[in-house]
Amino acid sequence: MFNTIGIVTKPHDQNSKQTAIELSAFIEGLGVTVVTGTNKIAEQSDLVIVVGGDGSLLNTARTFVDKNIPILGINLGRLGFLADVSVNSMFDIVTEILSGEFTKEERCLLSCQIEKEGDLLNSNLALNDVVLHRKDVLRMIEFEIYIDDKFVNTQRADGIIVTTPTGSTAYSLSSGGPIMHPGVNAIGLVSICPHTMSHRPLLIPGDRDIVIRIREAKDGASVSFDGQNSYDIEPGEDIRVRQHDNFVHLLHPKNYDYFEIVRSKLHWSKEL
Repeated sequence: MFNTIGIVTKPHDQNSKQTAIELSAFIEGLGVTVVTGTNKIAEQSDLVIVVGGDGSLLNTARTFVDKNIPILGINLGRLGFLADVSVNSMFDIVTEILSGEFTKEERCLLSCQIEKEGDLLNSNLALNDVVLHRKDVLRMIEFEIYIDDKFVNTQRADGIIVTTPTGSTAYSLSSGGPIMHPGVNAIGLVSICPHTMSHRPLLIPGDRDIVIRIREAKDGASVSFDGQNSYDIEPGEDIRVRQHDNFVHLLHPKNYDYFEIVRSKLHWSKEL
């Protein structure tokens, strides 16, 4: 089904590089072309295989989402939420996928713009989450939230997480947010250490437009995207978040079970 496969490795990681070399040789032995490098992958590949972990896959997803190239993740450590193929099984799984035996799903991303008085200051994508957070000081941030231009509330907190269903098992989970199945079309808003105990996680439909308006951040605040990129933000600036137009297409083994991965990662008990 796939004629040209792009291989992405974890930067500065020798284990990832060596695994990619072995995987490339195996794929080429099956008569399939392998390419590397962002431009070649974007222009030539019809499948991307990420050799790394969830962090590497997050970066790859943001890079190629608008190319609509499916992505498969090979995890070098314990199985991840996104990169769910182990090194020990990668040859068998890749063989099955090249034969058309796989599970495919769509994951939404968030498009984020930093604005001030109508001017665009910064833009980024996030597969997991967009997070407003204070800097390294013990001072709260004060901000307003609007959804589709309707005022929701004013909060004083350490920050707020705007999460996709994919990101609901990341920072959002550790902040008391709900787990959302990837098939749910929703966006979550989870406050970080809010000053008022009545604040609770809020789930809204995925097609809503969210604006977070900074009112006060005496010692500075930042916005981070998947925990990998960040932008310093000032009072008077707005964070506008909406669902990105295109989806990431993830490939999984044919027996993929989302709940099995959640059980394993969160150490849930098995059947009694």
